[in-house]
Amino acid sequence: MTLYITLLILIPTIWLAFEIGLVIKDHSRGKGKTIRDKGTRFFNFVAITFGITAAAILNGIQKFVFPGGKTSTVFFVGIAIMLTGMALRYWAVVTLGASFRTTIETESGQKVISAGPYKLIRHPSYSGWLLICIGYGIAVQNWLSLIVAVSLPLTALLYRIHAEEKALISTLGSDYVEYQKRTKRLIPRVW
Repeated sequence: MTLYITLLILIPTIWLAFEIGLVIKDHSRGKGKTIRDKGTRFFNFVAITFGITAAAILNGIQKFVFPGGKTSTVFFVGIAIMLTGMALRYWAVVTLGASFRTTIETESGQKVISAGPYKLIRHPSYSGWLLICIGYGIAVQNWLSLIVAVSLPLTALLYRIHAEEKALISTLGSDYVEYQKRTKRLIPRVW
């Protein structure tokens, strides 16, 4: 197995293990209830898994390979973007601490967190997810793979963000509304 294939399997596997660990942590703390979640955790898991898997399969269609063919430089740029996404996701989870959930779940007394990556964007852990997917699409150097790897998870995340922001407003009220005015959803200063 080449280094390229090894990295394209190893990095998503580490990411998956991290995500499973988060779900297990939620359950061990009695958290992760799906009452307000509207199926978003499941939808995200399916969209990301299907998106990355389909991207890997579609990678074999040569007519969608990036112009100039596949190069080591572009591959490692993609890997670097994936690792950056994983680091951002981890940073966001650590910053939220006990407030982090894998489902849409709030509790009374919860405060708006605006430290770390939350200074600039409201959903940095989701930005991390998208960077991982973008990086994967770039690493395989196939336009069709890139589109599938990003569009499916993005669709799921937009649904989740919509539901999550409603829940946060209902629990955190005007503090969260003010936070929304100061920050963007996924991309600093853009959106």
